[in-house]
Amino acid sequence: MSDLLPAVGSEGEAALTSLLQHLGDVLTVLDLDHLDRLSGDQLLTQMSQVAHVLRGSEAALAAMSAEVAVRSDPVRGGEGLAAKHTYQRPSQLIEVITGLSSATAGRLIRVGQRTTQRVSDAGLPLPPLFPAVSKALHEGLIGVDAAENITRELSLAAPRAEVEHLAIAETALVEQATGAGWRDGLPLSADLITIQARQWRERLDEDGIEPRTEKAFLKRDFWIARTTTPDGLVKFGGQVTVDVGTKLHALLDAILSPRTDCRYLPPEDPTSIQDDEASATPQDGNAQVSGSAALFDAEAAGPDTAHDGTKHSEAEHDEAEHDARVKDRRTAGQKRADVFAAMIDALARGTDVPTVSGASPTVVVTVTAEVLEREKGTGQIVGINAPVAFSSIKQILCDASIVPVFIDPDGTIVALGNDQRRFNRTQRMGMIARDGPTCAMPDCQIPATGCEAHHVTEHSQGGPTDIDNGALFCWFHHRMIDTGVFTVEMVNGKPKVTIAERLRRKPYFQ
Repeated sequence: MSDLLPAVGSEGEAALTSLLQHLGDVLTVLDLDHLDRLSGDQLLTQMSQVAHVLRGSEAALAAMSAEVAVRSDPVRGGEGLAAKHTYQRPSQLIEVITGLSSATAGRLIRVGQRTTQRVSDAGLPLPPLFPAVSKALHEGLIGVDAAENITRELSLAAPRAEVEHLAIAETALVEQATGAGWRDGLPLSADLITIQARQWRERLDEDGIEPRTEKAFLKRDFWIARTTTPDGLVKFGGQVTVDVGTKLHALLDAILSPRTDCRYLPPEDPTSIQDDEASATPQDGNAQVSGSAALFDAEAAGPDTAHDGTKHSEAEHDEAEHDARVKDRRTAGQKRADVFAAMIDALARGTDVPTVSGASPTVVVTVTAEVLEREKGTGQIVGINAPVAFSSIKQILCDASIVPVFIDPDGTIVALGNDQRRFNRTQRMGMIARDGPTCAMPDCQIPATGCEAHHVTEHSQGGPTDIDNGALFCWFHHRMIDTGVFTVEMVNGKPKVTIAERLRRKPYFQ
């Protein structure tokens, strides 16, 4: 980088050289490896002083970055500063010189252009676009983040706002950012300044919201990966318009309200399966509890013993079991993901969904007869370029039409079976009428229309596809049943869910 150093010195360069020489001494005196020796007041005071130095440095960097951009103007051609050093853009040159990120370099240029003096076409000096922000920035009272947030929002309002109104907004925002006239002199953070600046923008440019709304509409987006992560997950993301976002928030809030939090099987002993799993000693030679069980807090007494050690009669045990609860330990993000799964199921079953080759949208799963028989191994879902565990395939097959295709070792189809297994729409309506409008797991608020139909006696074990052998469970609770955390049986014609016996025998349930 020696070719980037100036050939001729200046007073500014000499001052900076002197400052850099003293910087090492300052860092030595601060003793950053032993900050624990400072009192709380000393720590905060020194942090404030360092932040002031940082803001001053940012102001200098912003002004210099703007000057680099001016000298790198494309109209200069090969004589531009960036071009001379073989860079296409001034931000690339700034990245190399400063070691900052591309985003930070761009921010420095923008802030510098809005807060430094300008030159008219006639060569006359002009004041900065935002003089109040410029003064506060150059005095080290605000940093580049706050300056960027203020100038960005007011720049968006400038084309349709009165000049004097912009000046009032700029002054007010700078005062809030520096603490002048605001709550005992406490400044607002850069993030809070952004919120205030947006409020000013909306007030100054009331007619500008429609063009921005249309622009936002065109930016709506959704994507989903065709490959899985190393953990076996499919990533997706995107952005939606504000009306769609608020509807989704309302839906999630209604279903995931704490007052309707899913609890099953008595809020007395907050023992965590996950926390105790490491110290628990399996009984009866059983294996350790699967990871799925760790999604719940065990709050149930053992089958025959109360928390105080007294014995229950069989009738008392049945009553206690009926009142028992297991607390749902899913994170908020996991619950939202499960609601999304239910939404997909509900939409896919809708009568208005376009058909493909005369059938509803279809997920094609391929799995060998050996894997189905052993209930262990992997299969393939067409469209996903990764093997899928049998537990996932089992859940899909539980609520799906199955058309067995027999393929010989050479890959040739030798026979095609008939459609079987799936519960039809009328049967689903009957289960909703019998069990209620939500998931059959007590207290779960996922609508039944978004639930999957479960064979109480598995179809592979001769269980029929009729209402007396079916129950509707949301995607999450259906998985918990298929993985053995819960068991379900029909009692007096209705599904009854209990903790799997292999888990109830564990020490932390007693």
